[in-house]
Amino acid sequence: MTYLKSHQVLASRNLHETRALLSDLNCIDTIDVVGKMGEVDAVIHQASFSDLNFIHASFGDVRLQIQAPESDNRSLFLLALTNGVGAVNHQGQDHDISIDKGLMRDMRKPMSACEDKFSCLGVHLPLHSLQRHCRNLIDDIKPVEDLEFETGLDFRTPGGRHIRETLHYIANALDNPFQTRNNDIILNGFRDLLLTNILMLLPNSCSAALHNTPQSSAVPRYVKRARDYIHAHASTPITLDDLVKHAGCSYRTLQAAFNTSYGMSPMAYVRSMRMIHAHRDLLAAENGTTVSDVALKWGFIHLGRFAKNYMRQFGVLPSETLRQKQ
Repeated sequence: MTYLKSHQVLASRNLHETRALLSDLNCIDTIDVVGKMGEVDAVIHQASFSDLNFIHASFGDVRLQIQAPESDNRSLFLLALTNGVGAVNHQGQDHDISIDKGLMRDMRKPMSACEDKFSCLGVHLPLHSLQRHCRNLIDDIKPVEDLEFETGLDFRTPGGRHIRETLHYIANALDNPFQTRNNDIILNGFRDLLLTNILMLLPNSCSAALHNTPQSSAVPRYVKRARDYIHAHASTPITLDDLVKHAGCSYRTLQAAFNTSYGMSPMAYVRSMRMIHAHRDLLAAENGTTVSDVALKWGFIHLGRFAKNYMRQFGVLPSETLRQKQ
């Protein structure tokens, strides 16, 4: 299956052209066909938002040998195959990769791989962004440094399966530019979702701190600060960074306090407030306004899920609210 179809940046049978683009995108300096019977048929798609860069690449019915040197690129690359198999040597370890087994590549360190009938979906993850996001999730006052992940990923585990599904979900959503283009509410939500899932579900050097129960709960003023910020900025992107900054505590502490006060997480509270605004917009809608218009305005990309949650919160479907107004 091909992802990011509306974001194609290369379709070529020219190995030199393919190598040049992969050098820019993924710090790969050598790509060669193994044997004489195959010809590369490269199709590469790329979509970027915030500080994340999604890539889907396929190379046809061919076996390739790939080399990547050391680099100064302080990023990780989460790789999930959509077809084929491969054998990778990275950080002194050998890994077989397949639909069920992925890779967390440290872009600073060399890698060699042999790939057969290969296509993959991946995302560049800047280390400073992961470190900052990790710091926001925990209560430790020390900076998060030297964040490291296990190189091999098992997508058959519940956590691994959820990460792969999240990658596919975001890539599919990016293929609908009418829903996601310039909608920072949706795009920042994708970013927070992906970074949180990666940190919480994939084994890493901060896993123990991330999964420890906070020792202290937030005092009410922290909840009020975050709540007031949400109320004042519901129409703009609200990230986990924003809530942590305005609350003055870690996200895990804030989450525990919100669950105690409102029975939901801070981000669920954000969605609830936006749902209220969507409800008000439907009640005040002019002729020609659609449910889809209102849902996308408030960052709800999946209309079926929007209708279900709207029904749960207000007892009617959004289409019924719109019909009552008109």
